[in-house]
Amino acid sequence: MRIHKFTAGEAVAQTREVEPDVRLGDLLVLEEDEKVFAVDDEAELDVTVTVAAALAGRPGHLATSACRQIAVTVGYGGADKVVKVHPAIRLRQVRKRAIAAFGISQAAAADLVLRLPGETEDLDLNTPVTTIVPRRTCSAMVDLVHTVRPQG
Repeated sequence: MRIHKFTAGEAVAQTREVEPDVRLGDLLVLEEDEKVFAVDDEAELDVTVTVAAALAGRPGHLATSACRQIAVTVGYGGADKVVKVHPAIRLRQVRKRAIAAFGISQAAAADLVLRLPGETEDLDLNTPVTTIVPRRTCSAMVDLVHTVRPQG
């Protein structure tokens, strides 16, 4: 079984093959107060059970965080809005909630992406929020920007 572990402040998941009967707690090294969640699920996983039992047929995408909620400050057009989400929720949900918070129409939002402030690379919307949160914090900042449209 392939496990992808997303950790606070780490953009790249740690991936490894494990046997389904391995205890989740033996697989993960968690810091004090850190919890583990299945990506897209807000329920904390029990680290005393096996990987197969913890995931119960779901993909092996895990997110770890000491936070129960992340306050993501989203900048758009010179204004900021705070979107509060669970750390195991994917960034696509942050984008969706930010678009709603700013009242942007679906047509105008079609080419909006999330970027870290000052960066030019788009964030991968399939990764959980925990990946953009600096360790030992429960907040992050992103910019909601229009992708560059070719002129011609």
